[in-house]
Amino acid sequence: MREKRPQVLIAIPEGKIRRSVMGTIGASESLDISLASSFRELESRACCSTLDVIVMSEEILGEAVPLREAVRRIAAFAPVVVLSPAESQQDLAGLVISGAVDVVTLSADYSALAAAFVGRRLNSTPSHSREFCSAWNADLPSDFAEILRHEINNPLTGILGNAELLLSQLREKLPPSSVQRLETVVDLAVRLREKVRCLAAEPATRESGVHSLTR
Repeated sequence: MREKRPQVLIAIPEGKIRRSVMGTIGASESLDISLASSFRELESRACCSTLDVIVMSEEILGEAVPLREAVRRIAAFAPVVVLSPAESQQDLAGLVISGAVDVVTLSADYSALAAAFVGRRLNSTPSHSREFCSAWNADLPSDFAEILRHEINNPLTGILGNAELLLSQLREKLPPSSVQRLETVVDLAVRLREKVRCLAAEPATRESGVHSLTR
């Protein structure tokens, strides 16, 4: 079976910056590169695809969405590398500190820096996921998995089911923007469900191991 290549979405309007970034990042045959030319297209592709890294420029937003709000929304789907002028970067400080976002100043070497951040994200994502789960699972009680299923997963299943039901019944009647919001709810609920499974896995494994030893 052919190994799945990392998925990188480059969301930069057509022009010099996109060509420069594509010349650096897109030169790698080991990556599966897709493009978005507007924020609406970026958000649509992000919520409907399994992406490993998103590279976006501030100019793709136009006047529609403030930078911080736009990046916060996109970072829910995958790590984000943002290309922006230095004066805009203070708005993203919190997201950078959280580890969800990297910022590249539009200076002479921005393409190389963006490529370096993408490479670092692709190399660190699997271990980061394991460390995330391990850190949460380290000192959890043995019944944590059951608590998690009851307190989070059950309501989450209801949210997901109702959103999917609304989509199936009202898709043709709602405006496209409302349909997109419902689709985002569905996709985020699915992502959260997977994270719940990750967090619950180790306690469940420990408990299973205890039962098997006492049989």
